[in-house]
Amino acid sequence: MPKVGDIAVGTVVKVFQSYAIMLFDDGWTGLLHISELSHSYIRHFTSFVTIGSLYSVKVISVDEPSGKIHVSLKQMNASERRRSFSHQPIEESEISFTALRDHLPRWIEQQNKE
Repeated sequence: MPKVGDIAVGTVVKVFQSYAIMLFDDGWTGLLHISELSHSYIRHFTSFVTIGSLYSVKVISVDEPSGKIHVSLKQMNASERRRSFSHQPIEESEISFTALRDHLPRWIEQQNKE
């Protein structure tokens, strides 16, 4: 079970009008409410959050008896956002549109394993 303050990467598996359900690698699920998406006003939640999207989020509450976990995008500070992305070195010879097409599936697979 995650702890409050943990940063995790999850996949959106269900989207509703004002919240989304996310699935995380450890098998737990979290709820991302529209109020935790941004400091700015969000008119249409579904315009920003789509099924299959990956997000790094911060755990903001955990109710162990019920297993309910609430997560936030807006409560992550700049340092936490930077750390949530893994930077994979790319050799100069790999930089081209052909290389991008050929290597993108491998990079996505590597990221999903992490």
